[in-house]
Amino acid sequence: MKRTFKTLAFIVVAVSALVAFSCQKKELKNEPIENGKATIHGKAMVDLDLTNDTAGVVFENVPQGTMIYAKINSIDLVEFPAGGANYGDMYYSTAVDAQGNFTFTVDANNKPVTVSFSSDDFEGDQIQADTTVETKIFTLPNGYTETVHDSVTRYTELYFDEK
Repeated sequence: MKRTFKTLAFIVVAVSALVAFSCQKKELKNEPIENGKATIHGKAMVDLDLTNDTAGVVFENVPQGTMIYAKINSIDLVEFPAGGANYGDMYYSTAVDAQGNFTFTVDANNKPVTVSFSSDDFEGDQIQADTTVETKIFTLPNGYTETVHDSVTRYTELYFDEK
């Protein structure tokens, strides 16, 4: 009987130890990674003068004040994204200066962060090859993106087309 009691006590202690030490689960936390910033410098251009395109297209600056938008998905800023979770988009905006330049500072981290660009359309006078002037609407085509990381500086060019 003593032997059965000792064996039973040993089994209880062993099982308790296994339960206590084997159930420690390392949890993956769905928290944002420590974010930094990335900078994107760009130039927005359009072909407004067809008379100077004799040896190839020569682009002019997009008008000052044209709005450029950048979008990132916040899932890129989460270390362990939850499956099926809906992560929102983050938007940034800036205006083009007189030289067609623009700059964005976006959230970024050590993971690749995809930045997609869009813009307001604008109306502009385009000098035709025969020197007549036509007023047209210009738009930024879809598909302009950059991939950034924390502390990275990127340079990009955006080319507007006739709508």
